[in-house]
Amino acid sequence: LAFAMCDNAEPGTATEHAPVKRPRTGSDEEEEELFINGDKWVDGLLRYRFRGDRVTVFSDPRGVMTRGTGTAIWAAGEVLSDYFADNPELCRDATCLELGAGLGVVGLTVAHFGAKLVLLTDTERQIPLLQRNATENNPHGKVHVRPLDWTNASHRSGLDPWNGSWTLIVGSDVGYDPDLFEPLLQTVLAQSTMSTVIYFSLADRDEVDEPNVQDFLDAAAEFFSCEVVAQEQLDPCQSVQKVVRMKRL
Repeated sequence: LAFAMCDNAEPGTATEHAPVKRPRTGSDEEEEELFINGDKWVDGLLRYRFRGDRVTVFSDPRGVMTRGTGTAIWAAGEVLSDYFADNPELCRDATCLELGAGLGVVGLTVAHFGAKLVLLTDTERQIPLLQRNATENNPHGKVHVRPLDWTNASHRSGLDPWNGSWTLIVGSDVGYDPDLFEPLLQTVLAQSTMSTVIYFSLADRDEVDEPNVQDFLDAAAEFFSCEVVAQEQLDPCQSVQKVVRMKRL
């Protein structure tokens, strides 16, 4: 079962692509069907396999551990995870920082395909659910979790002992709020070197009052070279998702 947000959905709601009933109330009938399809409720969380054997995901459609945008996988996360699955050489032996990790699916995909170290980060309220996903997918102890608020200067440079050691920085749907462009870019600058490669998957929204990919690229152009290396629209109700490759100038 994989959840993908529709652009017109309320934050924290999701639509699913797999042939299972949408989890609403957690009734006996719903839970029975979820078990039949290989997915199940565990401690009030929905546990399922994402893209076969790639990652085991705990999502939180009931709001047991968190609420808001971090309860399910967004389309941008699916697209970036698939991009790394199609290009596994980008993951091998990488030291990877994921920003705004949500459920951690992108960083866990990088770990699955051979990274030697992955750090999943998000705001404090997301950490318990993020840690649950990291623990489920971390048999070799190479995945770690830390809180990181882009607007907090001490957080931006407070990832000891790994500060500035990243060969790869990743993030999905991190360009949804223009007010966060500057703190996000400052976070990347604080944690990257000239050799770090950054991959962001961004929703190319066409609503007048929401930023599109070009808005983010314009903000990043002062500090980074940027190239759109892939794009995909998973569902007609969703925006096109663009994968952007960035390096420091």
